Amino acid sequence: MVSSEVLKKALLFVLLIFGFEAIAQKDYTGFVRAVYNGKESTALSIYDTSPESPDGKYICFIRYPAIAQGGHLAPPVRAEVMLKNRQTDVVIKIKDISCNNHNGANALWINDSLIAFQESYFKDFEIYDVNSRTSVFGKIAGELGHKSFGNVLFYSKCNARLLIPDPSRTPYDLEEEGIYVFDCLSGKSTQIIQQSEVVTAFMKQNEKVSDFETKILHLEPNVLNDKIMFDYRYRSDSKDSWHELHGIVSADGSNPTWIKVRPMHVVWFDTTSMFGVDTEDQENRIFRYDLNGKKKELLGGTSTHVGVSPDKKWYIGESAFYRPEADGFTRVYLYKRGETRPYALLAQWKNAKITWEWVAHVNPSFSFDGKRAYFIRAIDEKDKFESVSIQLPEFE
Repeated sequence: MVSSEVLKKALLFVLLIFGFEAIAQKDYTGFVRAVYNGKESTALSIYDTSPESPDGKYICFIRYPAIAQGGHLAPPVRAEVMLKNRQTDVVIKIKDISCNNHNGANALWINDSLIAFQESYFKDFEIYDVNSRTSVFGKIAGELGHKSFGNVLFYSKCNARLLIPDPSRTPYDLEEEGIYVFDCLSGKSTQIIQQSEVVTAFMKQNEKVSDFETKILHLEPNVLNDKIMFDYRYRSDSKDSWHELHGIVSADGSNPTWIKVRPMHVVWFDTTSMFGVDTEDQENRIFRYDLNGKKKELLGGTSTHVGVSPDKKWYIGESAFYRPEADGFTRVYLYKRGETRPYALLAQWKNAKITWEWVAHVNPSFSFDGKRAYFIRAIDEKDKFESVSIQLPEFE
C-alpha cells in the first residue's frame, strides 16, 4: 500500500511540473487590440497574407454591415473594403463589395500604394491605388491568388469556382480557364497555362483523378515568381465528394506537378520548401516539407491556419484542428520555431459558431517587418467577429 507521504510527494511533483508549465507559457491576451472599434464585424484576408501595407502605413480590412449566416457556401453579402491609417487612426471606406465571411475579399498588397481585392465573390477583382483613391484598371475577371511579389499578381479563372455563388453567371470559355499572371504596372494579363493542361497532367500522374469537374484555387507564388503552388480539387461524378490535391507549376506554364503529400493550408517556406498543418499527424502540428511532400522539419504545435513571421522564427495558429479545444475554447497561440508547446497565448473565446460554423476563421499573419501580428477573433455572446492586432514584445 502506498503511504500518504509518498502520495504527498507525488502530488507536489505534479503541481510543480504543471505550475512550471503554466508560468512558462506567456499570456499576451492583454496586448491584443481591435483594428476597428465600430459595432460591425470586421475581417482580414486569408491566412499568412498581411493586411498591413509593406511600408506599415495602412491596414486593409473588410467591414460587414451584416455578416453571412452560414459556412463556406453561405451566400455572399454586401461588405466594405476599409483602409486605416496606422499613424492617424483615420478609417475610410474605399469600395462596396460582395463576399461571405470566409477570407473576406482576399485582399493583398502589391506594393506600398497598390492593393488588390475581390469585388464580386470569385468573379472579379480590382487593383486600387491608396494614394490617388482610384481603381487602376477597373474590374478584372478572375479569382485572386494570395500574395504578390515584384508588382505582379497571379490569378485563376475556373468555372467550378465562378458558379458557386450564382449558377446563372456566364461561364468562361473552356480555353479561358486556367492560371494567369497580371503585370500591375502595365496592366498586361497573360495566361500561363490552361486548366485543361493541368487536368491532363494530373490524370497522367495520378490514376484516380478524373476530368468530370475540377477546381483550381489558392494560387501562391514564391518570392522569385518562378513557381506557383495551387490547390486542385476534383470529383469523379456528380454524387462524389470533392477530393483535394496540391500542385506546383512553373511560371512559364511548364511542368504542372501533383504533390503526393498535401499538408493542410500549405504555403511557401522558402523557394525550395513549403509548410502547413500535417493532417496525418495525431496532434495536427505544423511541419515543413520539400516540394515532393517529404517531411523535413517540425515547426510548431497544433494549429489549423498558420501565419509565419518574415524571419521564419515564429508561428501563429489556432487550435484545436477545425474545432475548439476539449474545454470549448478556441485559442490562438504563438509558437517558437521547433517548439510544440505554445510560447504565448494570444486570445481565447467560446463562440465556436462564428469561427468554425460560419467560417470567420482566425487567419493569422504578420506585418512585413515582423513586428506586429494580426488575426480574427470571435466575440462571445454576440454574432460578431473582429480583426485584431498585437505588437509582440519580443519584436519591439
